[in-house]
Amino acid sequence: MKHLAMIMALWFALSTPGGTTTFYVGVGNSAGSGTASNPFTTFSAALAAAQPGDTVLVLPGVYTSAGAIRTVRSGLAGQRIVVRGADPANPPIIQINGKVASIDHAYITLESLILDAGFAASDAVKITSGGDFAVLRDCEVRNGTKDGVDISNADNVLIENCRIHHFLAGTFTSQQDAHGIVATGEHHLTIRGCSIFYVSGDCFQTDPSRGYPLWDDVVIEDCKLWTGPLPAPAANFHAGEVPGENAVDTKINPDAVASGYRPSIIIRNVEAYGFEPGFIPNRAAFNIKEQVNCWMENVVVHHNEIAFRLRGPGSRGGAHVTLINPVAYENVKVFRIEDGLELLHIYNGTFDRGANGTYFSKVSGGYDPAGFDLRNSLFMGNKPSDASDPSNLAADAGFFLDVAHFNYHLAPGSPAIDAGVTIAEVTVDMDGQPRTPGSYDVGADEFSGPTGVEEPGPVATNSFQLFPNFPNPFNPSTTIRFSLKRALPVTLSVYSVTGQRVRTLVDGELTPGEHRVVWDGRSDAGTALGSGVYFYRLQAGRQTQVRMMHLLR
Repeated sequence: MKHLAMIMALWFALSTPGGTTTFYVGVGNSAGSGTASNPFTTFSAALAAAQPGDTVLVLPGVYTSAGAIRTVRSGLAGQRIVVRGADPANPPIIQINGKVASIDHAYITLESLILDAGFAASDAVKITSGGDFAVLRDCEVRNGTKDGVDISNADNVLIENCRIHHFLAGTFTSQQDAHGIVATGEHHLTIRGCSIFYVSGDCFQTDPSRGYPLWDDVVIEDCKLWTGPLPAPAANFHAGEVPGENAVDTKINPDAVASGYRPSIIIRNVEAYGFEPGFIPNRAAFNIKEQVNCWMENVVVHHNEIAFRLRGPGSRGGAHVTLINPVAYENVKVFRIEDGLELLHIYNGTFDRGANGTYFSKVSGGYDPAGFDLRNSLFMGNKPSDASDPSNLAADAGFFLDVAHFNYHLAPGSPAIDAGVTIAEVTVDMDGQPRTPGSYDVGADEFSGPTGVEEPGPVATNSFQLFPNFPNPFNPSTTIRFSLKRALPVTLSVYSVTGQRVRTLVDGELTPGEHRVVWDGRSDAGTALGSGVYFYRLQAGRQTQVRMMHLLR
């Protein structure tokens, strides 16, 4: 009865006065009529019935005999056809040994579903040339030996807040391409808020066949692209083996090079890690090559063989690359630059090569000095000769809040504060904090006050909300409340007014929803702290917000 009441509430919430209809799909053996009490048992029946503006709600359960999700007709702008899990907290699992979803029509949304391809030799989700304006949101796409999401000649596609993982082809010693997302001939593709991992190819690759039509305008933002040791055997891989080639790999049709065609890819607020030395040489997080224009902003790249592999002119042209506010640490090579790269601009970076790393490795001509511009960047240890501009500084641990925990925010009194030059392309720091002309700091972080913890910038609350603590003032304890729109790595710390971190309350990945943390007014060592003003700083992914609280003893 309680379950039926929930379904009826969803019915009224999702049925609009405009005459749209909500249909239902449930696990069962006999065909239903699509109502809440008698749902369809196949996706083909539901999609045959759904018209523009209609919603198909999929009830919780494991679907092994309901068939694949294959679109029948297009929705319209403002009247999409939506296939959605009825309970986002308990998404349905559609498990098929093969292609789980095929979007061949425009204005289709798939939302809050688990799409499991059963490690079959098929793409899990296919979006074809008819699937313009497709949306894949809040879904988990998993378990295949081909690609997770394959986009072919579809425009204006949005993939948002999805987990895409375990696409593994070949074996550890002979890995074959199975990408998280692959796109060909796409225009206006946005990948936002996704975590893509454990793939034997690239987390994202554009134009794998270098064919026509040509692609353009790809945006990857607020994502985590990574790999690491497999926790359990999968496909033909063993536990502990590390799959993967690159986080991002770009290609272009060579026949377009002579015409000067140069597609655009923007990568911002992205973390990429784990592509360490392995089964292929020169394993890189970002393998940006061929005649593309790549703008990278606020990327964090760590624990890779190569952070940025940037490749210059050849028969397929060379990349033009601009990096704004990059942070790179614990990479064997930060930059591997090849073939006389024509244009490379690096502004306000923070680089820590690690104990045995190198900053610049130049191969076959490296970069063209005429197109190279490196300013306002910090280098731990000795500054490389490539960073000869006076605005670049050699740094040590005293520049930053907590190098031991890879926190490269500037410490109070850091020599990097107000030591930079104004750069027109750089308007905010890595957290979205505005930079003020005439007083730029050096590095990815812009120090903003005596606490050394920044107030939120314009994008700081895209993925979470940090609420005022209660009570405030408080004695002896207070509750800090925040909510996440999606699963994110979270660090919640308390700072004194001098910028000293006194307590770490949370450090790990949390699930979506509301979270409450109690601070008892004590330090990490258990010492009761004195009366005064303290700041609590929440970092979720690459976004940050700070609030103030008052302890009264």
